[in-house]
This record gives sequence, C-alpha cells and structure tokens, in this order.
Amino acid sequence: MLPSSCKLTSTLPSPGTILAPLVMAVSLWTALPDAAFAAASNQQQAVQIAMDKNGGNGKVLSVSTVTNRDGSVIFAVKILSNGRVRVFRIPKNN
Repeated sequence: MLPSSCKLTSTLPSPGTILAPLVMAVSLWTALPDAAFAAASNQQQAVQIAMDKNGGNGKVLSVSTVTNRDGSVIFAVKILSNGRVRVFRIPKNN
C-alpha cells in the first residue's frame, strides 16, 4: 500500500508532443520540389536539375561524375551564383 503523500502521475507524453514533430516532417517532405529527389541519367540532365534547385540562375562551372565509397555514382555540378560556388550532388540513374 502506498503512503497517502504519494501521487501516481502519468509519464506518458501528451499526444501533441508526439504528433507535432511527425506533422512537421510530413509537411516539409511534401513541400519539397520533385527536383529534391530527382536523379539524372546523364550530365545534361544533372545540370538541369541543379539549375532548378538553384532557382534557375547561375553559371555552370563544371560537371563531374563521382563514384562514392559505397559504389553509388553521382554527378557533382558546380554552379556560380551571387558570388558563391555551390556544388549540387545529383544521383545517377542506374
């Protein structure tokens, strides 16, 4: 028997603390453009995807094909935009 000074409280989180992060993740995922998950079969497609991700502006400095340690192949597209160089890593279609 518990002493009368002891109270039993629930330690389960409220539904809001569980659902809020899940709703946020789903909202962000659905808001991403298709280019965020796009893959390219050649360098020209990789450049187009990278330019779309960059807002359609910038100058392409280089495109190279890179094999990762896990064996996956990507296109690394370097774009100069607003005085900054960004590298977009676009997966290659198999």
